[in-house]
Amino acid sequence: MLQSPASTKNTPFALFQREGTRNWSMRYSLGGKQYKKTLGTANEEEALQRAYEIWHEQSFRNKQGLSLDSRTFVEVAEEFIEKVVAEAERDERSKYHPIYWPPIIRRFPVGYFGDRAIETITTADIERYLEWRKTYWTNGPGIHIQKIRCEREDGRIFIRPAPRKVAALSTVKGEMVIIREIFEQAAKWGYCKPIIIPAVKARKKPDTRRPGFSPEEYERLLGKSLERISEPQQSVRLIKAKDGRVWTQSTLTGRVRSDRVRLHAYIEFMASSGLRPTEAKNLKWSNILRYRDTKDLPLFQQDARLQVHGKSKHGDAVPLHGAIQALHMLWNVFVSEVGREPTDDDPVFADASGKPILSFQRSLNALLKAADLERDQRGVKRTAYSFRHFYISQMLANNVSIHHVARNTRTSIAMIDKHYAQVNTEQIKDFLRPGEEDLMKEPKLLDDETYDEIALLEKRLAELKAGSTTERTADKLSQRYGARRA
Repeated sequence: MLQSPASTKNTPFALFQREGTRNWSMRYSLGGKQYKKTLGTANEEEALQRAYEIWHEQSFRNKQGLSLDSRTFVEVAEEFIEKVVAEAERDERSKYHPIYWPPIIRRFPVGYFGDRAIETITTADIERYLEWRKTYWTNGPGIHIQKIRCEREDGRIFIRPAPRKVAALSTVKGEMVIIREIFEQAAKWGYCKPIIIPAVKARKKPDTRRPGFSPEEYERLLGKSLERISEPQQSVRLIKAKDGRVWTQSTLTGRVRSDRVRLHAYIEFMASSGLRPTEAKNLKWSNILRYRDTKDLPLFQQDARLQVHGKSKHGDAVPLHGAIQALHMLWNVFVSEVGREPTDDDPVFADASGKPILSFQRSLNALLKAADLERDQRGVKRTAYSFRHFYISQMLANNVSIHHVARNTRTSIAMIDKHYAQVNTEQIKDFLRPGEEDLMKEPKLLDDETYDEIALLEKRLAELKAGSTTERTADKLSQRYGARRA
């Protein structure tokens, strides 16, 4: 190799040319290690200038405790994904992180920062990313995407249309949690210095209350559900196609009615327990304690406790007695369709073949539409989560301690106050007027004798205050009370 000692005599690096190329390279030592980098030019002066730039940059990184090997954002992101997968396998983080986080990381932050060196990304760059992310599906790169491949936590894969709307505030906040973890981990690895990740703020505070039901709306929903269960089902259905063809199709009358019974039981169970839909989906009969031992006892002796687990929350729950009636319905439907009693491993919400029902959303939407209860007064669409809101609101309306409600629903007091405590003031009017219970009672009328006695006493008091010497009133009082003593 050819050396150039004249140019590098007093420099902290050495320039050289490899055999077979005229381009210059540099060699230097930092942190006890030797590094070689190609400079990509055959011009000696230009190579010397580039070598100085690299030397000063590497010296700065070494003094700051950073890795001397610069990493691109995409490289760090992939290394972070590997770490997330490994931690999930060791039960050090939630199982859903390696399922949902990698597609988000690769589509959004990697799509924006790509091959950019991670140490060059600043807080200002994150601010610009936030604006890009919010409009990704409306006028960003996502406008050219028609379908999205999605994977459920149970391993199912399906395709859904790409959204054509601005990203919701809650969505962006959730993704910023991931980005914050990436940069924190990159700083721990020595790839960059810690930076401030800006908080996602809304210019106008959104109404985050969960859509629920008033007691009257809930009763109306149950009434419509019972009406649909009892209505006669047609054994033959006439179908007309758009192309003019007409044919008949037989319907499974018993199956339709059983599905509606299951939906009715689901509604009563959710409204009486406050479970999240994911928690209800995961329930097996082994998680229902005390029910088997008491289901054949008189109603007042029947009981149930729920062992609940979702994505990351778990605990025990004490449901209202309405949930026990729902369990009776689910038990009986299972026995009639599967032909045996449920075992501990059977799902509580099972279909006609005994397999778990993953979602009631389609049948629930049809019932809500039939009852004209699809949306609340704000126009927000109701979902299965609305029964959790109804449960929490009713517990608060009945003066149950918010601490007890939070513990039984596996959430925080702050979350209840923010999302769920939408209690109709008419429901708690008695608690808002403490000490005024007797004001609304109808006053009792005095009889004539008592009324005359009070009037006589008031008259005598007035005379005494005025210094009157009239004995007429005093005589009347003496006669009245003297007669009583006699």
